[in-house]
Amino acid sequence: MRLTGQTLDLLCFLVERAGELITREEIKSQLWPDSSVELEHSVDVLINRLRAVLGDSGKSPRYIETVPRKGYRFLGAVSFEHHRKNGTALRKWIPRLATYAVITVLAAIAALLIVRRHYEKFVPRHHSSISPAASAR
Repeated sequence: MRLTGQTLDLLCFLVERAGELITREEIKSQLWPDSSVELEHSVDVLINRLRAVLGDSGKSPRYIETVPRKGYRFLGAVSFEHHRKNGTALRKWIPRLATYAVITVLAAIAALLIVRRHYEKFVPRHHSSISPAASAR
């Protein structure tokens, strides 16, 4: 299922309060907190989009019940599971990142040693026959 924008926001809002009656005013203030425009039609459009994605119907609802002149109620069973997938992936990357960091530091040290050893080839010294005391005059 692909949901985006306000349709996804609406689904999250309904699911967070599954089984509770959520008024149209609550939906409007949740989705458009700074708007003073009449948004009745916008709520209807989002509810219809969400029902279409869920394969739901207003006449025989499985997920979103309409309570006439009041609001909506999410009917689906909701359970939350904690997935450790992201933590596991991070733990796999930490040793790899540490290895890359060590290799980078060693390469930088080697480059500095090479440059230091061959420094005179890159920056020739200026030898002059004039002593520093004589050049100050």
